[in-house]
Amino acid sequence: MTRPKTNGSELSQLASLVSGKYSNDIKVFGITHDSRSVQPGDLYVALRGENNHGIDFMDEAISNGAAAIASDSFGAEIAKQQALPVLELVNAREDMALIAAKIYDNPESKLVLTGVTGTNGKTTTTHILRSIFRDAGKHVGVIGTLGTYLDDEYLPGARTTPESTDLYAILALMVERGITHVFMEVSSHALALHRVTGIKFDVAVFTNLTQDHLDFHGSMENYFAAKALLFTSEFSRQAVICTDDDWGVKLATESQIPVVTIGRNGDWKTSPAISNSSGLTTQKIDVENFDSISLVINMLGSFNATNAACALVVGQILGLPVDAILDSLRKVQPIPGRLEKVSIASAGTVFVDYAHTPDAVATVLTVIRDAKPEKIITVLGCGGDRDSTKRPLMGKVASELSDIVFVTDDNPRSEEPAEIRKSVLDGAGKGTAQVFEVADRRVAIFQALKLARDGDVIAILGKGHETGQEISGEVFPFDDRIVVRQESENV
Repeated sequence: MTRPKTNGSELSQLASLVSGKYSNDIKVFGITHDSRSVQPGDLYVALRGENNHGIDFMDEAISNGAAAIASDSFGAEIAKQQALPVLELVNAREDMALIAAKIYDNPESKLVLTGVTGTNGKTTTTHILRSIFRDAGKHVGVIGTLGTYLDDEYLPGARTTPESTDLYAILALMVERGITHVFMEVSSHALALHRVTGIKFDVAVFTNLTQDHLDFHGSMENYFAAKALLFTSEFSRQAVICTDDDWGVKLATESQIPVVTIGRNGDWKTSPAISNSSGLTTQKIDVENFDSISLVINMLGSFNATNAACALVVGQILGLPVDAILDSLRKVQPIPGRLEKVSIASAGTVFVDYAHTPDAVATVLTVIRDAKPEKIITVLGCGGDRDSTKRPLMGKVASELSDIVFVTDDNPRSEEPAEIRKSVLDGAGKGTAQVFEVADRRVAIFQALKLARDGDVIAILGKGHETGQEISGEVFPFDDRIVVRQESENV
């Protein structure tokens, strides 16, 4: 990753910041938790992980130029066997974030920051905001699932919200490049694992909460509690909350900071959205002391109207004229891998979407059904090493809202692909669709295209913008959008 320049920080100074113990003072110029990413002069932070401890990779970090090592008491004891200075941390992940902020000269204090959280809609909302603020002449940064944007420059990313060492480096790089406004996806993992510790967002946005990540959080209540952290005075100054689900209502009621609500009964009261065949979605919004607002977004689906309404309120809070924002919304380009229409050589219409939760699958297929196609043919898989309880639910909702469903592989990761498919098939059997199991994702896409006739829609769900398929620890090139174009030539 591209790194910003720093003036260096004394280890003693960093130790006092986090009440840590240190041996031998030295100046460090960067920080990373990944031994492979260490650059000369870095502080290497060895964290305890699920399967390994970062201290196991200390030799690699040293060979790459680490100037000092920071770790918990276990790692620090081992690190002291080396000749390098050692910083012992009390709360390793929290401390790492505070240290990263200091090393990169607290870039978060020099930016206007908006954090967007929710199960679905984070990526779309941040990219709508990017479009609005770029139209307004601002220098804009985006951090999220699709990667990082610094105005027109793109940097790939591995996580929705980067680890704090990378996050603060990215924010410092944005300051260095003249970025003024940053729109950032904030995942529940990021909040629970202290990736955003030390950041105070000017605005925090909540889109919705539906089942996901229960493998990590254990329950919907714990999942909600992690999201709710963003809406405390520690992390944010102002909240924008969609109250169209019970979790949003609960959050708005419990939030510790000023709240503007959006939804059927919100402060910004939304009417049912209407999509037309040209791809525009219109929604009326009523706000006290405002003329009635007619919002038009260049995307299909009521959920995208809600995302746009959230962006509208954020823009207004951050000082943009409402009329200018509404003009921008009409010109927003569809987001890669989010209900993305793909041109094909064979019959039918194809949409590729990242939908990987039961609610997201239902939302996308409902939008497609509302367009009244002849048939809906869905290609669906579920990722391995993720919440397994959602798999049958995804299969069931796909089967209820489609005419034909192909259950295939997504990113099985370390799991047995057949077991993942079986779980999806268990749910799909409870719906009304004709269901096929086709393990190879490329073959499943080909078979779906082969069955399609004019007037049919093929929905390829789960991977969206992703360009690789992870199987047994190896990532193979695979982009649903490219594969569907290729296979349409073979039908």
